[in-house]
Amino acid sequence: MGPAWGDEPEKGLARVAMKQELVRVLDYYTLGRLRDARRAERGFVNDNWIVETTRGRYFLKRRHPRLRQPEFIRGQHELIGCLRQAGFPAPTIVPTASGETFLALDGEVYEIYVYVEHEPYDHERPAHLKEAALTLGRCHTILDGFAPETLRPLGELYGPYILSTILTNLGQAWQLDQDPELAGIAHQLEAEAADLASRFAEHGALPYLVIHGDYYADNLLFKGDRIVCVVDYDKASWQPRVVELAEALIYFASPRPGHLKHLVYPGFLDWALFTHFLQNYVRAVIPGSDEVRALPDYIQCIWVSVSLKRLLENDHRPAEALEALQEVLALSAWANANVDNVIEASHSAIGGSQAATE
Repeated sequence: MGPAWGDEPEKGLARVAMKQELVRVLDYYTLGRLRDARRAERGFVNDNWIVETTRGRYFLKRRHPRLRQPEFIRGQHELIGCLRQAGFPAPTIVPTASGETFLALDGEVYEIYVYVEHEPYDHERPAHLKEAALTLGRCHTILDGFAPETLRPLGELYGPYILSTILTNLGQAWQLDQDPELAGIAHQLEAEAADLASRFAEHGALPYLVIHGDYYADNLLFKGDRIVCVVDYDKASWQPRVVELAEALIYFASPRPGHLKHLVYPGFLDWALFTHFLQNYVRAVIPGSDEVRALPDYIQCIWVSVSLKRLLENDHRPAEALEALQEVLALSAWANANVDNVIEASHSAIGGSQAATE
């Protein structure tokens, strides 16, 4: 199970308070008495515990304040139900004694899931990359047509207007106009955003669906070379399907270790990883021509938007601001230079998939 109560890193009153909280939450379930608990290593937003009771082992989540809206939670649980009904490896929600799928208690919101024994994603294991791509394609196939109103109001995740807003906020927070070199890079990024806006305006009708929203290694639980559970649907929302494909390609096709030092992303894309992921994804989902043309634009927009947003988390301009913005500009330039390569790789993967099924 891991460290017992006496070995937990929480000391004194904090440890006692945590145990009391978990015992009180379990009073609303029919899971038996608490025997042991430890904080889960996975998860950076919510407070998560692995708890062992007299009836089994469970994963208990206390939601972050910004993720507590009941209507969104119900929509996410409806999504999990839809996936499970189709045989997809989504988690099993444990209901409260009264049959609710989550517990609202004293301003906090809790969820409990059946714990799944698992192994982590291995970036050095090609079979894991293949399984991640196949499973994402399967997820998108199942969710085609699933459109609960509760998951629609969040709005677009990425776009030129959002990128321009982030650039404006960063310029003000870091006072970029007071440093000619930084201001020059900011102007180049503004030009890139304007160019993206013109390309986004040319996108055709893109298919929308409810995306997982956080499809990366820590949320994929493996046994051997197979995914036994895809967890954490807190960021699920109604988006263009290509958004999640772009996010997944950025994550799974990035080199590790990379050459970038100041950004959330390690480096430019690795074409072998990119191609391998895409070839397996399209075995389940064939992107349309409009999606293929939009894919490199979303990759660029995501790269720049997320990089700048993370940098903006620094209230004051850091000493490495110049190097960080230069890396953002390098990502954007690489994306611009490889638009045709992304499109060509996409068509090649689709063509290979179609030929294999004929």
